[in-house]
Amino acid sequence: MNETFITLSINKFLSENNYEVIQCIPPGGQGGIYYSLKNNIIYPDIICLKDKILYIGENKTLFNESDEKKLIELSNEESLFEKSQKIVDNFLKSKNKPHEKINDIKFFLGFSSSSKKQSNVHINILVENNGKVLLKN
Repeated sequence: MNETFITLSINKFLSENNYEVIQCIPPGGQGGIYYSLKNNIIYPDIICLKDKILYIGENKTLFNESDEKKLIELSNEESLFEKSQKIVDNFLKSKNKPHEKINDIKFFLGFSSSSKKQSNVHINILVENNGKVLLKN
């Protein structure tokens, strides 16, 4: 199982469960949507929207502490809500959909269900060898 399989399995799950996928970047892909932090730019692997909640995620083959730290750093960013609302506004406008104010932002880490470690901070999205996706909070 590789990171591309993880990312595409999660993307399929999100689409099938009525999440609006705003960005999905498989490994090696170019992301258009990013967040600027103090000395860093973050291009999330997946950004999606459902029920006025924006989800921002990073995927790896196995649980990755640096991705967890990256999302913690992003969650503490002062302008996170403002920047995220602009992302949602631009996405909805491009789809000719009405404006929607986001009420919350949640973060997830996607990785193989065989990983020994999981996040105690973010949502864990686990992918099994057959592509089945499990959500663990």
